Amino acid sequence: MSQYPRDEFDKVPETSTRQGVHRERLIPARSSGIGLIITVGVLALLVGLAAYFVLPRLGIGAEGNATPAASDTPAAEQSESPSGSPSDSPSPSPSSSAPSASPSATPSPTPSELAADRTQPVVVLNASGISGLGAGISARIGADGWVTAQVGNWAGTPLQTSIIFYNGEAQRANAEELSALLGIPTLSESPEFTNVTVVAGPGFQ
Repeated sequence: MSQYPRDEFDKVPETSTRQGVHRERLIPARSSGIGLIITVGVLALLVGLAAYFVLPRLGIGAEGNATPAASDTPAAEQSESPSGSPSDSPSPSPSSSAPSASPSATPSPTPSELAADRTQPVVVLNASGISGLGAGISARIGADGWVTAQVGNWAGTPLQTSIIFYNGEAQRANAEELSALLGIPTLSESPEFTNVTVVAGPGFQ
């Protein structure tokens, strides 16, 4: 008990919520309890959201899903292993076919590549109207080893240029050789000529 006498202020019940500056609060306010519950609830919600969104991004909850992916790696390696086996490599087949192609690499000579036969006689005809041109051509090819069978004048259709006639592929090499020697580029195959015939037309030099 207090040593002071009681007054009107002492008539306030002990359980009253009214408090003066000289009296301590005996019952805590209900608002503080509700605020604590709300605070705990908000924190629990934040922790749950963090566990749902943040932890999977950090890879903490992805260990269970990584196990099936790791099991697929040996299957991929097994599917690639047959293609890399030495038994499937076709490298020996091209090397074995290379020696078989070498004998057929040598081409057979064509008739135009045959050597010229200077023992076959050559006929020289003058179609230029210049006297003595045929004899000059005969001497020119004779110096190269050719044999002249006949020297005369051209009796056919007038020609505009010089020409060398030959009969068949057997005489083609001789005609090409005389073409290079005399500078006559025009060659004509004709069965009417028995021997290679050189016809000197206008402008022959």
